[in-house]
Amino acid sequence: MRLTRLVSVALLSLTLAGARRPHYGGTLRVETKTSFAAIDPASPRLLGPVFETLVRIGDNGEPRPWLATAWTHDAAKRKWVFTVRPGITFHNGEAWNPTGGVALVEDRKPIEEILRNLAKPEYAIVHRLPDGSVVGTGPFRVAQFEPGHSLTLDAFEECWAGRPYLDKVEIRLGRTLRDQALDFETGKADVIELSPADIRRAQQRGGKVLVSSPVDVLMLIGPESPALRQALALAIDRASIHNVLLQKQGEISGALLPQWISGYAFVFPATWDPARARQLAAGSKPLTFAYDRQTPLLRSIAERIILNAQEAGLTLRPVTSDAADVRLVLQRATSLEEQADPARQYESEKAEIESMHAIPLFHLPVSYQLAPAVQNWGSRRAIALDQWRLEDVWIEP
Repeated sequence: MRLTRLVSVALLSLTLAGARRPHYGGTLRVETKTSFAAIDPASPRLLGPVFETLVRIGDNGEPRPWLATAWTHDAAKRKWVFTVRPGITFHNGEAWNPTGGVALVEDRKPIEEILRNLAKPEYAIVHRLPDGSVVGTGPFRVAQFEPGHSLTLDAFEECWAGRPYLDKVEIRLGRTLRDQALDFETGKADVIELSPADIRRAQQRGGKVLVSSPVDVLMLIGPESPALRQALALAIDRASIHNVLLQKQGEISGALLPQWISGYAFVFPATWDPARARQLAAGSKPLTFAYDRQTPLLRSIAERIILNAQEAGLTLRPVTSDAADVRLVLQRATSLEEQADPARQYESEKAEIESMHAIPLFHLPVSYQLAPAVQNWGSRRAIALDQWRLEDVWIEP
């Protein structure tokens, strides 16, 4: 009896372990707000699996070899010589054979800065065909593209790193968050984007949700007057907006770069002082205010900012023109930058805030809801860096 039970437990363990092994095959259906009219290697999220770079930023934030296996100075120390990985093939079947098996980079910057630049999608290795189209070397190739509407990627069997698990990835472009949610509920999508305000609700319903490190900066641009800008910054009750409208997702901040990137975001003030704001705003004229009225979360935050400003004696009048005195902007914070002197980085960001007339408010995460069968979408850092590692994703049968 005891032996039979032990054998049964062992067989059950093997069965469960086998069910979690990566599975080849299947089509992944993804929806996104992103939309574009041409295949461009500089689009990191969607086309990162198509176009690859000499180096890649790893999950630890450090550059790692990718299409290049090593790098060193030339004899004159004027150029960096990157040794190219052998056996790399473009999606049209042509081999990538740079002269001497090396790629030369003529740049006098520190190598750390060069490597981080080369990891950016605009430095991807591409081959331009006679018809003007471009092909890459990644684990997926573009099979079909309908500008602004859809993108289909097929597994590239001859990829130097091996075949990806998925057979195909179907991406629907330009989908609103509401449409994505409806398609997910009806089983028409496997991966959708979530608003920060919807993360907690999806988790409470038992959804499979992946949330990145805070990477988007929500900020006001303007007004030009430093005094009015300070008054507006002091008038906004960030804590109330964060707790209620953002459902405590992301971080309150007065910095452009998140803490996990810069290490000094905490030194930028994000103070709420309506009494001081009223003093600074005394006698001010009404300001025009532009924001995205089509995005429910941004519309709600903008309406709360208008009320906060009014309580401090500032009048914000909503308009649709981009030439408004004040604009509410959601922008992707800069990815991991070169590790320069922290004091210089702080002064540089401080100057950038002043030159932009910016009032940073929050750092927000990027989040996705996944169907239960979707496995290994990526780490928090990879998602924050807009890296879709589709070559690692598989669908559990």
